This record gives sequence, C-alpha cells and structure tokens, in this order.
Amino acid sequence: MLNRIPTESVVAWYNRLMRREEWARVTLKAYAGRSARIEAGLASVFLTIGVDGLLAPAQGEPNVRITLDPTSLARAWTDPAGIKRNMKMEGDVAFAQVLTDVLSRLQPDPTEDLARLVGDAPAERIASLFRDAFAHMRDTAQSLTRQGADYLVAENPMLLGRQEWESHCQEIASLDRRLAALEERIDALPSAAPARPR
Repeated sequence: MLNRIPTESVVAWYNRLMRREEWARVTLKAYAGRSARIEAGLASVFLTIGVDGLLAPAQGEPNVRITLDPTSLARAWTDPAGIKRNMKMEGDVAFAQVLTDVLSRLQPDPTEDLARLVGDAPAERIASLFRDAFAHMRDTAQSLTRQGADYLVAENPMLLGRQEWESHCQEIASLDRRLAALEERIDALPSAAPARPR
C-alpha cells in the first residue's frame, strides 16, 4: 500500500500535465500496455501506459527498470531535462527513452494551477509579477557578474581577459614552433667535431 502512494501521486501529477499536452499522449499511446519501474534512492514508482496514452499504476513485472540519480530528481522543478543525467535503464530501453523524454519535456503551468484558487485574471497578474521579479533578479545577477569580471580583468588585474589569454596562447605557440625549429637545427649538426691534425 505504501508503495502505491508515490505511484498514484506521480501518475496523477503527470496525467494532469498530459491532459493539456496532446503530443505527449499521442507519443505514449504507441507503448500502451508497457510498464516501467522508476527508482530514485528509496522512492519507487511503478506505472503503465494506458490505451489513451495516460499513465496508471502498474502491477507484475515491469518491461523496463529506470534508476534515477536522486540529486537530479531533486532539481527536476528547475531543470526538467537534467533528470536524465546519470540515468540507468534495464529492459526495454527504447520504451524507457521515449517515456523519460516525454516526462522530462512536460512543464507545469503555475498560472493555471493558481487560477483554480484565485481566478484567471488575478492568477495572470500574480504570475506576471513573479516573472518580472525573476527577470529583474536574473538581469541584476548577470550585470553584477559582468562588473565583477571587468573589475578582476581591468581594474585589479587578477585574471586575464579573453583577448589577453588568446594573445598569450599565440605567443606560447610561436615560442613552441621556434623552439622545435631550433631543436631540429641542433639535431642536424654533426655529433662530434673532427679531430685536429697535429
């Protein structure tokens, strides 16, 4: 029973996302009847694909076992594609790849979820405020990063800028070529000087 709770939660979550994404249901319909056990640390989910392309809890022996890295799973909200890093598959690998690709491409829509609580117009305004705030924070972080890099390169030269680094690399390559040419000339010299007549 305890194992079914995470399965039912995951199935309900993804089915809600897939009901508004026809491409996901159409893609998974081709694998109707196949099942997958997905494990991440102590958590385990066992699901099957229905004839409508939606997910359902499964029983029996899975067609594929997918093992996920728990740290990648923890970052799934901010990096959905990252969930496939360090992933292991046993069994029907083609099905596993399609399933993980579909699930990783499904994006939650916070505005739609919020609209159920406060209505469409307030949800759109709240989501817009959050989007603007995140965009402002991102722009500020990028600006601070650029200013910090400029300071370390120009004002207090602790780092090399890209142009200085490329120039330095070209100088080293030139010295390397000249050294190789000098070594060739040294190797071409006679190994010992001829003895002087007495």
